[in-house]
Amino acid sequence: MSIFKLPDLGEGLLEAEISEWNIAEGDTVEKDQILIALETAKAIVDIPSPQAGQVIKLYGKEGDLIQTGDPLLEFETEDQSQHQSESTDSENKNTAENTILKMKSSDTVVGSIPSSNKIINEQAHSTSPLNKSITSVKATPAVRALAHRLQVDLSIVTPSGPNGSVKVSDVERVAKIFSKVGNLMPLKGVRRAMAISMSKAYAEVVLVTINEDADIECWDKEQDVTIRLIKAIIHACEKEPSLNAWYDSHSMGRRLIKDIHLGIAVDTKEGLFVPVIKDVTSYAPNSLREYINQLKIALNERRVPPEQLRGHTFTLSNFGPIGGQYANPIVIPPTVAILGAGSIRDEIVSVKRQAEFHRKLPLSLSFDHRTVTGGEAGRFLMAVIDDLQNAN
Repeated sequence: MSIFKLPDLGEGLLEAEISEWNIAEGDTVEKDQILIALETAKAIVDIPSPQAGQVIKLYGKEGDLIQTGDPLLEFETEDQSQHQSESTDSENKNTAENTILKMKSSDTVVGSIPSSNKIINEQAHSTSPLNKSITSVKATPAVRALAHRLQVDLSIVTPSGPNGSVKVSDVERVAKIFSKVGNLMPLKGVRRAMAISMSKAYAEVVLVTINEDADIECWDKEQDVTIRLIKAIIHACEKEPSLNAWYDSHSMGRRLIKDIHLGIAVDTKEGLFVPVIKDVTSYAPNSLREYINQLKIALNERRVPPEQLRGHTFTLSNFGPIGGQYANPIVIPPTVAILGAGSIRDEIVSVKRQAEFHRKLPLSLSFDHRTVTGGEAGRFLMAVIDDLQNAN
């Protein structure tokens, strides 16, 4: 018998969601046969079998999150079947003994609620992976048992008892609120990765956003807004290269990058993706539009490889077709800037002291003030606007 554990998927991916099992318990598989499809924050990955043999146990079902190093399945090979029979009895005996010991030493409730009224002051750790703060929670064993049964995290309950202790009524109040708002839906896959990434960025980046409009009245109606924005970003990076960079917070240094690897924020039903167009200056406008269209299709089908979702040096978020004029786009380390483009609108402007309607494109440039100065950001944004306000 051998246990196959989730291998390191690389790219800093520490967990994956079981998307689909391609085999069942009792099946005999060949080496390199696809066992399972795992959904990571970046792609759907097929895992091949490391050996031939019979599958005797699957760990986890579709939708479960598993960590790198966790068991995926157990094999029984022909030369191990006899050894498995002998070791299983011993293992089951040890497991049973360990379980009994744990039940005796644990304060976890099994079928009954402790009657002790002694208030236990414990350090309750939030179960959220986004909040690792430690909160001192005072509660009796009975209250803790009730919270466990009702699936209420004591660290989020506002205490009303003596000396800040949590009462039964406090737990019941929170449980009642949860019953009205519905069950907790854990974030998985792309949305989970986004939550972790955004929380990290919020905690680390010193974010500043400046807003301005580009007068695009000179554009013809067939202009591709995204392609024009990319062209303007390339122009601005040449004029002010300090925003096409990576910042290393540990070494307190920056890397100014010559090539522009542009990340484009793409909204999908699965969540937010940022595929990267490597060396974006090497594309002609027509081929660039075709490439972006292919990227969107591949993203919706989860066919984009992980290496195409990393390594960007600047980010564009064209949210205008969805809605909204200005925003506060979030800079994701190690990059230092992101440009957001909102919905085009008509606005009255003064031309030679005469009122005219012009089309305006609202822009929001967010930057990491740890390494980018206000002057650099302002010059970059004005370079973007200068390019956009040209007819071509």
